[in-house]
Amino acid sequence: MQRFRIAFIITLLVLGLSPATAAAKQLVLEEFFRGKTVGKGVFESKIAGVYRPFTVYLTGTWNARTFTLRLREDFVYEDGEKDTKTWFFQKVADGRYIGQRADVIAPTNVKTDSNGALRFSYVAELETENGPLLLKFDDTLTQVDKRTVRNTARVMKAGFTIGTVDLTFTK
Repeated sequence: MQRFRIAFIITLLVLGLSPATAAAKQLVLEEFFRGKTVGKGVFESKIAGVYRPFTVYLTGTWNARTFTLRLREDFVYEDGEKDTKTWFFQKVADGRYIGQRADVIAPTNVKTDSNGALRFSYVAELETENGPLLLKFDDTLTQVDKRTVRNTARVMKAGFTIGTVDLTFTK
């Protein structure tokens, strides 16, 4: 076993990796999103023929007494529309949070997967010119490096994927 471990470490060093970087980076919401962050992304629905780029400006405030991250998101779409959403993520254990937002139907469980990414699903009620629309989002947030997190999401209606979100946050 010891020989295998030494061979593994030597292989990592030859490849230019250290054992620490070989392990998955676990995203810690309150560390990465505390303070100011900017995201650039796009919502795309091939079914509806929509390609909608946007920028989101985030302000994260961590409350150590309540273990809660307040994350304000100010969206600016390429077409000029603006929107604001505010998440509240309460840390309940290492790698686990309960997330809430005003337009989200029920609290969502946020969990770290085996690769260190955070995953969560929720149903949001979005206002449209034709009335409210319920959409389900399956989000994955992956830390790319110390200053970058990538968020990918599947957007569904009635169990069918109708679009995707691809968003990159930078500090």
